[in-house]
Amino acid sequence: MGSSRYTLYKYVKIDGTWRYCKGAYYDNNKIKPDIVFVNVKQGLLEKHPEGRYYMSHNGGWIDAGTDALEAQRKRKQRLALDEFNRLSEKGAGRGSVLLPDSSGRITLAAAAEKYFANCEARGLDPETIRKYRAAVDPFVEHCGATYVDECRDNKQVLLNYMGWLRKQPAPKRKHSNPDRTLANKVGDVRIFLKEFGITKLLKKNEEPKYHEKKVVAHPDDELDVLYGAADAEETFLLDFFIGSMARDHEAYGKYGLPELTGTTLTLYGKHHKTRTVEISQRLADTIRERRKGGNPKGLFVNRNGKPDKHLLRTLQNIAKKAGAKFHTELHKLRKTGASRRYLAGVPLPTLMLELGHESLAVTQDYLADVRKPGEAKKAVSDADFIPKSKIVKTGTTGD
Repeated sequence: MGSSRYTLYKYVKIDGTWRYCKGAYYDNNKIKPDIVFVNVKQGLLEKHPEGRYYMSHNGGWIDAGTDALEAQRKRKQRLALDEFNRLSEKGAGRGSVLLPDSSGRITLAAAAEKYFANCEARGLDPETIRKYRAAVDPFVEHCGATYVDECRDNKQVLLNYMGWLRKQPAPKRKHSNPDRTLANKVGDVRIFLKEFGITKLLKKNEEPKYHEKKVVAHPDDELDVLYGAADAEETFLLDFFIGSMARDHEAYGKYGLPELTGTTLTLYGKHHKTRTVEISQRLADTIRERRKGGNPKGLFVNRNGKPDKHLLRTLQNIAKKAGAKFHTELHKLRKTGASRRYLAGVPLPTLMLELGHESLAVTQDYLADVRKPGEAKKAVSDADFIPKSKIVKTGTTGD
């Protein structure tokens, strides 16, 4: 069987007739968006923003979307998968694993595309797959290895990748954590390599290190600033995140819209995890009122009636409008809600379940910094922690 080509064409309208025209490429083999050959023999090019891209393969047409770069990525994915399947079938035919020095070695690029295809088959969230791809694709390009077997017992591939990551421009966001981002990307690559039996490449002291960001609850004076600048819609956002301790994707319903029964709110998170939170009667009444008008289910929708995925932007606009001198984020509202419940006497086991934590130890660590106002000062004033010196009399010679 001949090798797969998956040649890219664009279906465009020329002189009133729709036809398939071959895509044009730059000298570096990247596709020229919307530029097609209207006459290949004469090399005649035209720009056509209309239409869709298709891959020609085995006498048929495979839809590749409207974006040129995405179409080229899909072509690359198809070629890599074909290569991986061909080599895998070849190895299975011999009844043994492909040897490192055999002609049937599997490239990292092919392995990566097979890995992402398996992620899709397992039903992983598309955003999660994009996150994995953002780590694995650069690893394949910059690790210094071409084949999967070259990574086995070879920590240098991860060290090369870490070195490349450290040379990349750091984000300009004030509250970003570049070291943690690097560690997360190395972790995603480690998961990819594990799929092919490659583990334990780095020693403990070689792993990327970072300081865990500690989220602190808003004190009452900061809440006064936010609420003082919020309109009715923005006030509901503050009330909901503090009152339900929800994560952003749970609030706008990425994995399932919040459900309310009495004062019990059911939230749907990733990995098919569900939790319930007891909320105040006031918040429950507000949720019911919102569902009476407009969208009967979605609590946060944009002007098009679709889920509003930019709730952090809304919160930051409140802070900007208020002229706040402090940092705020959705997680701080969640931590604020948990802290207020804890100070009101809600038991830790209950908070563990309502926060969706895996263990009581996680909840204890999460709330370790929460104290009643003046609690630390009172403890110091009630007890003197500095030892008092005692005069010890000693005898002298001749007494």
